[in-house]
Amino acid sequence: MNGKKFVESNDVESRLENVFRPVRPSRKFLQKVRGRIHLAPSVVVAERLNNTPRLLLLIGGVLSAGLLIATGARALFYLMNKSKM
Repeated sequence: MNGKKFVESNDVESRLENVFRPVRPSRKFLQKVRGRIHLAPSVVVAERLNNTPRLLLLIGGVLSAGLLIATGARALFYLMNKSKM
């Protein structure tokens, strides 16, 4: 077949195993990665729960601004229609 020799899969695996040896990471790198993994996500959730009053204030402010804009638009349309009469 086009002059190429068929290679067994076991032969390829053993050749790759001989060529590519595993590399051990340094201890400093391992400590750095372990430190990142050991961060407790529950702490982040607890911090977010402490921001509940701020979230409620934000929602209340958005609703108040929306009501103010709707009331102003309604008053404007009322005054515009009254002048047409």
